[in-house]
Amino acid sequence: MKKTRTQRNTILKAMIDNKFKKWWNPKDFQYGKYFVGYEATARMSELISLPFIEVRKNERYRELAINWKMKKEIKKIREMIKIQEEGE
Repeated sequence: MKKTRTQRNTILKAMIDNKFKKWWNPKDFQYGKYFVGYEATARMSELISLPFIEVRKNERYRELAINWKMKKEIKKIREMIKIQEEGE
């Protein structure tokens, strides 16, 4: 049975799959394909502790980006998301 993706994994998947976009803010996840809603700010705050996430302050919000130099960590996260989506 296929499981639904968590809000946190939705944000990570969007950031990893869309390499052309450098900086992400909560507004990017309030509409559209990668919808998380008003909780996007909280979910993005949880991601700050990951070693491959870069952070900068932009007006009211923190913005996150992926440090693409940390390929091993990104590959692990990609595999983890895929396993969770497929179920165990």
